[in-house]
Amino acid sequence: MGFLEKHPKLAIATVVLIGLLLVVVSAELSLRFFGSLNIHYYTGHSKPGMHEYPYGTIPINSDGSPDEEFIPVASKKRIGYFGDSVTYGVGVGYGHRIPDLLQATFPAYQHWVFAQVGAVPQALEVSREITKHQLSTVVYLMNLNDILPDEQSPEVLGVTASELSKIATRTSFLGRADEALRGRSYLYTYVRLGLKNALQRAGYEAHGQLAYELRPKQHHRVVSQTAERVVKFSEALSSQGVKVCVILLPYEMQVSSDAALTYARLGFSWEEGFLEGSTQVALLQPLRQGGVNVYDAREAFSGLRLKVGEAFVYDKGDKIDWNHPNRFGHARIAAWLSGLPAFWQQCLPG
Repeated sequence: MGFLEKHPKLAIATVVLIGLLLVVVSAELSLRFFGSLNIHYYTGHSKPGMHEYPYGTIPINSDGSPDEEFIPVASKKRIGYFGDSVTYGVGVGYGHRIPDLLQATFPAYQHWVFAQVGAVPQALEVSREITKHQLSTVVYLMNLNDILPDEQSPEVLGVTASELSKIATRTSFLGRADEALRGRSYLYTYVRLGLKNALQRAGYEAHGQLAYELRPKQHHRVVSQTAERVVKFSEALSSQGVKVCVILLPYEMQVSSDAALTYARLGFSWEEGFLEGSTQVALLQPLRQGGVNVYDAREAFSGLRLKVGEAFVYDKGDKIDWNHPNRFGHARIAAWLSGLPAFWQQCLPG
């Protein structure tokens, strides 16, 4: 009696497995050689002291910050820039970021970048950097997806704290798998793109968090909590004798009608009033009442008729990206800040 007759189920499973493997390998090779997706756009390649990306390089100094080595010049006061991947330089690279451009405009100061991808600055961590590096000014480039509920109030999410713990445990494995496959497997990256787009169309961020910023009226409590945290952040740092300034960064659809139409056609949506800046307005009033020096960077694009992708990344990598300005976008914001008298007076060290 042959193998097939003795083990028919095992034989069928083996044939099916081999067939699936051939399909996966074929798809991987086809996408690798004929696909248009740049799977390395956000992951890049790491080298000692540097990350290389398709759009440019980001140096990593001995402090772990995305900048050249921090070498103090006694005659120059220091400005520290904090934020997430926008401040880090995703989509632009070193030398083309807002802090780099302001360094060229205001060379009398040292402009140092402390940003981390995906991070929201915390007062205690920033306070340590102020003390360690004797910063005179802190500039927080605030991305709209920094709008998040307080950790102490998970009920805002509609789940309990124990449920959040279970979700975190389950997603930690997915995160490790994502790190292992993203930027390496073309098939995985294409599948990932489809899933991320589906998440964003359903009202979530690409990383799975609710996109509170797109619906500030619906999520007014979360917006209020975020504003309160930023006020406390500013008060805590100001108590150390430093100037604190917050720049509210826009999304592409808020500064380009062509982008808004493009994203709407792709199935993405937002609350009425968002395009006109309802999220920024909901933050500006409580922040200013709390004494925070805050600026709305939508103004940097005022009067421009921009095509989708002209000032923001849009579709260069493995996700639809409306929150990372490209080199043109960074240059516009830096030029706007440079020409803003209030920024000179309130943010530049005296």
